[in-house]
Formats: sequence, C-alpha cells, structure tokens
Amino acid sequence: MVSFFKEKSPAAVFVLVIVSAGVRAFFWKQPPTLITSPSDGLIYYVLNNFSVLSGSVLAILYHIVVVIQALRLNYALNDARMFSKPAYTTALAYVLLTALLPSWNNISSALVINSMLIWLIYRMIRLYNTAHPKTLVYNIGLITGCTVLLYFPSIPLIFVAFFAVAFLRPFRLNEWVILLIGIITPLYFLGGWLYLNDRFTLVTDSFKVFQLTIIRPANLLIIMVTFAFATIAIIAGIFFWQSNSGRMVIQARKVWSILFIMLIVLLPTVYLMSDAWPNALLLATIPAAAFVSNTFFYPKRNIGPALLFWLFVAVIIYVNWFVTKI
Repeated sequence: MVSFFKEKSPAAVFVLVIVSAGVRAFFWKQPPTLITSPSDGLIYYVLNNFSVLSGSVLAILYHIVVVIQALRLNYALNDARMFSKPAYTTALAYVLLTALLPSWNNISSALVINSMLIWLIYRMIRLYNTAHPKTLVYNIGLITGCTVLLYFPSIPLIFVAFFAVAFLRPFRLNEWVILLIGIITPLYFLGGWLYLNDRFTLVTDSFKVFQLTIIRPANLLIIMVTFAFATIAIIAGIFFWQSNSGRMVIQARKVWSILFIMLIVLLPTVYLMSDAWPNALLLATIPAAAFVSNTFFYPKRNIGPALLFWLFVAVIIYVNWFVTKI
C-alpha cells in the first residue's frame, strides 16, 4: 500500500481518496458533525451557517477538505525539494493523522484553519529566494493575522512567522516592521469596525479565552496510547530527517527547522486556552505529517512503512469504533 505513495503517480491520488474513505468507514454509522463555538474566533460565525447541512453532505465535504489539504501540503513540500524525489507520503501521513481522534473526524474550526496554515507554510517556503521580499513578508503577516483572528488557538503562528523571517532572510529591520504591520492589519480594521458600531467590548471579551486549562480526558489510557504511538512515528521521522539532512539543499534544511518549531509551539495551546482541547491539536498534524512522511519515505524496505501504516489503521479503527468518548 505505502509503495503507491513513494512515487509521483496519478494512481497515488486515487489511492489516497480510498484510504481517506476507508479509515473513516464509520461515517456510514456515525456521520461527522459541525463542531464550533464562539470561543474559537471569528470563524464560528462562518461555520455556523453550515449547521443546517445533513450528515451525508458533511461527510462528503469533510473528505473533500481533508484530501485537498493533504495534496496542497504535499505539493508545498515537494516544491521546496524537502525529499530526494517527489512523493505522496506527506499526503498519506496527513490523512492518517487527522483520523486518529473521534473529534478530529468532524468539521471543526481547526480543520478549516488548517487550509490557512498550509497556505502560510507555502508562503514561508518562498521567503528563501524571493525577488520581492517585502511584499511576501507583508502577505505572510497578513495571513498570520487573519488566521489568528479566525481561530484564536492559532496565536503561536505569530512566533513562527517571526522565526521564519529571521531564519530564512538576512536581518533587515524594515522587513520585521512590515511583518508586524501585516499581522496587525486585520486586527486594526476589525477594531475600527467594532468601535464605529459601539461593539468594541467584544475585543476585551475575547481575551477571556486565554487562560490556563486543566485537561481531563474521559479515557486517559486510550489518549496516552494513541499519542504515544503518534509520538513514536514523529520521532522516527525526525531521526530520518536528521540522517538525510546532509543531502538536502539549504532551503529544505531551513524549512524543516521551521516545521519543527511550528510543531513544538502549537502543542501547548490546548493548555493555554479554554475549550481548545482536543481540536486545537489538529493544527499540529500539519508539521507532524511532514515528519511522519519521512518514516514512510526513507526506509529502503517496505516492511517498516507497511507495518506503520497498518498500525495507524488499527489505532484509528479501535479509537473511532470502540471508544465512545475521548
């Protein structure tokens, strides 16, 4: 199965759709729902309009969103020459990771925001050799600011944006200022609109979502086993990244470092914001998928990647079919 994704073949896209539908076969029994709340951010007011859709329509829409996100992320990493040859292992890893938890198999604010995050990564990748750095830096800031306003748990992306500019560009103070202006631009216009309509108190009210939160999963053992398995796959991918980094171009090495930082800073968000668990962790599946893809891509023998793939399938089936609540 995994061998289909180690090559750049149109058949891999077809198999990817089959895998996405296969690991979520429980949709026939329990279709996805719409999960969003006002504490998520402005995206709540957009997604709430889709609450009238039926479960079957949401299931189709979910598959479309996940597969498109997987292919876009895969294209971005291949375009940056993150691997020795183009492949679809990143898309496979993303489809599998997003299916791990029952709440992730719903249309949530975090799932939709992942599209913005992938767009942001693609823009960051182009920072290394762009001919128009100021325009690109501003766009990165604008995308980051809009993403944070749409989904509050994505606020660590502000740090990632500054780190990417610092790591991929020679230090120029004006570029840092442009990045900051881009980040605050959507907040400026939103604040102005709220002020003119005597609703500026909504800005101060939104800060209430930032608070330390104690997470009490309904099934702690299953959560620990599931995340331990995902962590092992990610660590293995990091090991393969380090082992093969010497053969990568400089741009690819730096982008890998940015993805690593992104993974680290997105994980603690669930402890710092109310109602962020567990959907906010879905943002971390994007950098995590990049590293897990190494575990599928680099081993010369197919037995290791194949075993990892079927272990993913087994965990997904057990958690989503036999565990009622996480």
